[in-house]
Amino acid sequence: MKKLSLLLVLGLLACEFGDKAKDNKTREETPAFQGTFVEYEIATLEGNKEPCGTEGKTACVEVDISYPNIKEGASKVVLDTLNRSIQSTILDYAFISEKPDNFESLITEIQREYESVSKDFPGYETRWQLEVSADIIYQDSLFISVASTIYSFTGGAHPNTYQVYRSYDLTTGKALTLGDLLETGYELDLNEAAELEFRMAKQIPPSRDLDDEGYFFEGNRFKLNSNFAIMNRSLLFYFNPYEIGPYALGATELELKLTDYVKLIKDGSVIEDLKN
Repeated sequence: MKKLSLLLVLGLLACEFGDKAKDNKTREETPAFQGTFVEYEIATLEGNKEPCGTEGKTACVEVDISYPNIKEGASKVVLDTLNRSIQSTILDYAFISEKPDNFESLITEIQREYESVSKDFPGYETRWQLEVSADIIYQDSLFISVASTIYSFTGGAHPNTYQVYRSYDLTTGKALTLGDLLETGYELDLNEAAELEFRMAKQIPPSRDLDDEGYFFEGNRFKLNSNFAIMNRSLLFYFNPYEIGPYALGATELELKLTDYVKLIKDGSVIEDLKN
């Protein structure tokens, strides 16, 4: 995962085989919420430094954070773990040097870094921005899925936007891994299927190596990442810019239908019902 210094540096076509707009920036759209199993509210935090709304004012820090705070739907212990897990996932992608403990510490650190840069460079006129927008995008009686969009700009060549998907177990409050959902040894079958979807989406025929198209996978072998969420009967994966290729190649989203891989689903997992 690549990061900014200071802040985070932060179509299907056959091959041979067959955010809102603000200040001239584009954000990822958060998928619509589905279902009502847990009760939650959207908590918000702001941390502006200098009067960003003042006409003609360009040198300032503007921070806006919104995220789901789960109130009911599990035991208190699980709710505490769940809410910490959601915040921790966002903080993995939105810190400056060392990962802060909470959003308040994140805002304080951003403001401190901005003050330091402004002091070192008199007349500094760049507006720093961090916007976090997170919400529940799918619910089940056993898990919830959350999408977080993290936008940052600290004066580099371009702003950076990260989309983060996670699903959380409502019995433990912890983020789910592929190993929690699928049988041991799932990797070969799932990665082969995902590579097919990837090549079709990117119009890369099987005769072409991925690195010849500008993508960098270890050993030139396609591999899914851990940035995924369960959406109804699918797994939704997201590769952010810089993750598997240069910024110009952009982001990639892949959807794998779990009904096509029933044999891989682990007994006792939160998606076990899909086997029936």
